[in-house]
Amino acid sequence: MAQRKWWVRGAVLGSALLLAPVGAWADKLTELEQAFETQQRSLQQLQQEMQRLRQERTTQQEEVTRRVMEVEKKAAEATASSLQTGFDPWPGKGFYLKSADGQHRLNIGGYVQTLAQVEASRNEEDVDGASDKTAAIGRHRPSTLKLHRVRVIFNGTIFRDFGFHIEPEFTGGNIGARIETGFVSYSYTPWLKVTAGQMRHHYSLEQGMATQDLDFAAQRSFVNRAFSPDLQMGVLLSGNLKLADTLPIYYGVGVFNGCGRVDQCPGSVDNDGDKEYTGRLTVSPAMPFGALTVGVNADFRTFNIRRGAGATDTNGVTAPVGGGSKFHRFNPVSTLGDKFGGDGAGTSMNGFLINGDRVTTGADVVFDLYPFILKGEFHYASQERDGVGAGGSNLEDLRMMGGYGTIGFWLYGNKLKGVLLNGRYEHLRVEDTKGNFTPAAGTTEDTLRVRAGTLGLTWYANPNVFVRANYLLTDVTPGRNFFGVSNNTQGELTHQGIAELMVRF
Repeated sequence: MAQRKWWVRGAVLGSALLLAPVGAWADKLTELEQAFETQQRSLQQLQQEMQRLRQERTTQQEEVTRRVMEVEKKAAEATASSLQTGFDPWPGKGFYLKSADGQHRLNIGGYVQTLAQVEASRNEEDVDGASDKTAAIGRHRPSTLKLHRVRVIFNGTIFRDFGFHIEPEFTGGNIGARIETGFVSYSYTPWLKVTAGQMRHHYSLEQGMATQDLDFAAQRSFVNRAFSPDLQMGVLLSGNLKLADTLPIYYGVGVFNGCGRVDQCPGSVDNDGDKEYTGRLTVSPAMPFGALTVGVNADFRTFNIRRGAGATDTNGVTAPVGGGSKFHRFNPVSTLGDKFGGDGAGTSMNGFLINGDRVTTGADVVFDLYPFILKGEFHYASQERDGVGAGGSNLEDLRMMGGYGTIGFWLYGNKLKGVLLNGRYEHLRVEDTKGNFTPAAGTTEDTLRVRAGTLGLTWYANPNVFVRANYLLTDVTPGRNFFGVSNNTQGELTHQGIAELMVRF
């Protein structure tokens, strides 16, 4: 390169010397040398600028590559964390799958409930009368182990405001599985929520509690089961608000088919055309100590036969008589399914024939002051008996009333881990509004009174596993309705026991 430069320089100088006059050669040579040096400096500057641009381009390419790699890494991390999984430590919530932004969530839980039901000996030899003895033998059940409930629960939210709850019940027999509860909801605001589907949380305290959260084994109280509508298909408007920013209030009003679960209504439609209307209101006033919640309830429904079909309660308390009859039968049942109103065998009653409207009101209270917890409900219902009298006459309305009170004491701990000792007293009375009972035509109906006490002990091994043991005493009048149940032979107190193992996930 250097030789080439000197060759060019020599050629230029030689040409200039040949063409220029001798006197001007020296000046011309100096001028040419200066011009050449200027060009060299310009060339060097251009080369330096080109090198700088090459370096900047390389640096920019490296920066772009680095930023692209960072973006790709963040995108991969976001994709990996967009679905989060785990096990919710709160009892009964189960496993979850949720989006990172909290917009969507799916909970998968469930429980298995097993029972040991303890019944006393039959002792039919102590029952007077051949027909009552036969009836007692038919009513008696041996002590047994039972797989009481097996359920898988799916619930969650979609786009934060839309919710769903699906709870199938696995049963024996021809059904195999059925929908226990299933509904969808939309939360417009905390004070307005719309729920549509099959549900039971629209009336009373215990109906709003999940089975695995009840205080006693097996079932809800027989008083609650006698008056509450239980599972129904319908629409519920509800919400939570605060009065004067200090008093929490919950409200719920709904309209339902009133014919029972969807599998109890032929074609899963409202078979009698009569709707059921419910309302519930709770308040939780501030207390100087403890926590207090008071609730009131109202329910209106109609029991009549349309197109050969009627309404059936989930718990079996009220159902169509069948066989072409235009009436329903009301017959309260115990925690273990025994009929307080008899089954028509022997000299027992066979529940109460009803036909027409029923209006039910109720109130409930919960007061929690650790280690004590007190709960109670009272319900009153008036049920029409149109056309059930002699010659199709109307009889006085049935007056049905009952309630229970529960007191619990934590020996230690809580539902996460602890032992709860509790007791419950229940009372139910069914009569007519005259007070001098007039039975339906062709029946042996009479005033019914039931009193029962339950002593319970629950051990919560952990939030998901607990064991309950209950001892039940029941007194039924007329006593002949209960002959044969456990050790009942003369209408005396009936003794029964329940042990329950609950495993939830």
